[in-house]
Amino acid sequence: MCSASHKQYDCQIAVVGSGAGGAVAAAALAEADKKVLLLEEGKAYATEDHGSVLDGFVRMYRDAGATLLLGRPPMTLPLGKTLGGTTAINSSTCFRPPPEKVARWKGLTYEELLPFVEEVEARIHSHVVSEDLLGGNWTVMKRGCDALGIPIEPLFHNLKDCQKSGRCQFGCPVGAKQSMERTYVPDAAAQGCEVLTQHRVERMKLDGNRVLSLEGRSPHGSFRVKAERFVLSMGALPSPAFLLKHRFGRRLPRLGKGLQVHPATRVVALFDEVIDGHLGLPQGAGIDHWAYRGVRMEGIFLHPGFLYPMMPGCGYDLKERIAQYRNLSAFGVFVEDSTRGRVLAGRFGYPFFALYNLCSKDAQNLRFGIARLTEIYLAAGAKTVFTGFAPCPTVDSNEEVERFESLPLKPIHFELGAFHPVGTCPMGEDPRESVVDWRLKVHGLENLYVMDASVIPESLGVNPQITIMSLALRGARSLALSH
Repeated sequence: MCSASHKQYDCQIAVVGSGAGGAVAAAALAEADKKVLLLEEGKAYATEDHGSVLDGFVRMYRDAGATLLLGRPPMTLPLGKTLGGTTAINSSTCFRPPPEKVARWKGLTYEELLPFVEEVEARIHSHVVSEDLLGGNWTVMKRGCDALGIPIEPLFHNLKDCQKSGRCQFGCPVGAKQSMERTYVPDAAAQGCEVLTQHRVERMKLDGNRVLSLEGRSPHGSFRVKAERFVLSMGALPSPAFLLKHRFGRRLPRLGKGLQVHPATRVVALFDEVIDGHLGLPQGAGIDHWAYRGVRMEGIFLHPGFLYPMMPGCGYDLKERIAQYRNLSAFGVFVEDSTRGRVLAGRFGYPFFALYNLCSKDAQNLRFGIARLTEIYLAAGAKTVFTGFAPCPTVDSNEEVERFESLPLKPIHFELGAFHPVGTCPMGEDPRESVVDWRLKVHGLENLYVMDASVIPESLGVNPQITIMSLALRGARSLALSH
């Protein structure tokens, strides 16, 4: 799967991007005996290539993990730039698309989508993980939840023979995570698909309503791809920005708008006992007790180099906390956002810009989630809870939780990350309200398709990789039958 030296490629279908959408689409199209070319901007890494956590962060993430949503507050958005896309650096958490969301889209039914969901789940080994993989984070959270009568459950993960290395987000060092570079990309290659890494697509040549070719650069120089059909699977930020760069915003007014991202933060708790939260699945368990108000909690744990810069204190206080790393537990909270941002075409060498201002409702829900996690940790016996909320960075008692929830609130009070971007090239029937139709073909173009997270019309409230894969599988099968 090394980059080739050719400057021009000819195929029936070219797929740009090897993440949850592109890899599945390429495999399905190759299986249908189409001559497929799969182009990936990032490099390919074998299991033995995964070195330190910092190596994974710098090499496998777009912008070395510093992709930023501009707004109040600014938020980092982790995106993969490697063979396998973001599936290679996510937490391997799997959820089926919520039936009530699919019903809202009105262009397909959950029953129609379910066979594709089940096929994807089987291929990537999605299953509920056993409690022995969850580690100390699960132990203390289960204890606190049981004390308060709050359900907590192990999550579904796409894993096989997990060794509890705690490295899901930085390249699995034992090859247990069944991400795209270990499943659908090899499937595509086995069916004759040519896979080119380090090939960045930069331009598209058009003739009326038809795409003639793609152009870009690789380490060997410029290249051109001629094909009968083209599939963009760059992701929810690069795909709309690429289309905006080619002035499709004039004919598709919804393009790049409607960005939703699951704003998220983490709560960290200090215990007297050793937790060793870095051992086991970082995102092994979840709490959906408050999903009715758009608040979901999922486990998370971080390498000390990433955890401590997000905690309060400096000098001796920070040094003391670093020494207590093994006594820390962490859990994440995100909201099904009502905020909508937008993606703009990139300039000055950047492929895209994204704007997103957290609204008051979502900020209130985030604080609600932090407060509930704090109560769970206190019930589990935590000495101190670190909230990530600037006006009240630490909480030691339930009385302080009440004070925490009564303080004036502004979105900029949070230190947030953004995850699971969707909504920027939504599916739909009306070109004024959507970018692609229900077969994922771009409105008004004969031979251009989008198959990635951008086609999901709205925030799902759950991790979206299964939904992305299922929609791409459905879209690719439809494309193969129609061509």
